[in-house]
Amino acid sequence: MSGDGERMTAKSCFDCVKSIESVYTGGCVAASKDEKRLFTTCNEDIFVLDMASGEKIAELKGDTEIVTTFAVKPDGTHLVAASRSMQISIWDLATFKTVRSFKAHEAPVIAMDIDASSTLVATGSADSTVKVWDIDRGYCTHNFKGHGGLVTSVKFHPNKDKLCLVTAGDDGMIRIWNLGTRKCEAVLESHVSVVRSIDFTDDDDGAHMVTAGRDSVVNIWSWKRRSLLRTIPVYETIEAAGLLATNTQTGLDAGNNCARTIYTGGEKGVIRLWDMDT
Repeated sequence: MSGDGERMTAKSCFDCVKSIESVYTGGCVAASKDEKRLFTTCNEDIFVLDMASGEKIAELKGDTEIVTTFAVKPDGTHLVAASRSMQISIWDLATFKTVRSFKAHEAPVIAMDIDASSTLVATGSADSTVKVWDIDRGYCTHNFKGHGGLVTSVKFHPNKDKLCLVTAGDDGMIRIWNLGTRKCEAVLESHVSVVRSIDFTDDDDGAHMVTAGRDSVVNIWSWKRRSLLRTIPVYETIEAAGLLATNTQTGLDAGNNCARTIYTGGEKGVIRLWDMDT
């Protein structure tokens, strides 16, 4: 009631000021290296969002099949995406148009990574193979066979002087491939379930490797010796893990900040941070 006793009339018609649409339906998410753009999976399409405002910049229309994975070039010029159709599409991020599309494997691509030079993309597939592609020219440079099941994670080692690719599968095996000799240099056995993530430290030229998976542990490896240094039990199956950039501000108390921090996300729906050195 108003102050003079008159009844207030509620407004029954409203103008839409802003609509918030779905921008993520599960699956791969990536950020540009300058952290200005966020790329999200939305069914068969990929949305490009402004990191600061959350506004949608562009929509990369897919081929009517669900996107299985994608990766963004470190130089920010292109995005490489794979779908259940087994097609790989390369998108120009200046024009948001497809540059090239081709069939990559005999089964869907599950994992993907682009090397530091933005030249090569590695694809791991449900057909048990790993392939390396020249992004700009669109041809296969390597075809690695050795995994017995799904290839669930791939990662280039950051050392540009000796190109190596690390791959892992649903059998828990981790394989290290030398791109120069085209041979498997080592097979690391420690995980007992699907390996979902591989990453390297950035403050020592990749001297340490971190792997995590659905066996509820994070393993820390010596890259030079190809040996296990430490196992961290995390008490949940892990779907994503990696290393924060050195000296990233985590918002923790200054006394708790650590130089090398591992992040994990798993079945409990919580992102956890771990001190790699303790």
